[in-house]
Amino acid sequence: MTVMPTCKLCGKSFDTIAELYLHLRSECNKIPRSRKCPICNARFKSIRFMRLHLINEALIDAKHMNYIISI
Repeated sequence: MTVMPTCKLCGKSFDTIAELYLHLRSECNKIPRSRKCPICNARFKSIRFMRLHLINEALIDAKHMNYIISI
């Protein structure tokens, strides 16, 4: 049995990690609407840049990944 990537924020499941990232970039309204990253406290000029940071850091940092998905 294969475990499907799931958005930890809203609960939707996806077939691939790529689909999860598309969901996070365009659909998931549960990503914090803040200009400060909830994981590393980095600050950004806009909410959009914070969201992109959170998604991109999840690709390389386990703390950010664990915040976004549960596998």
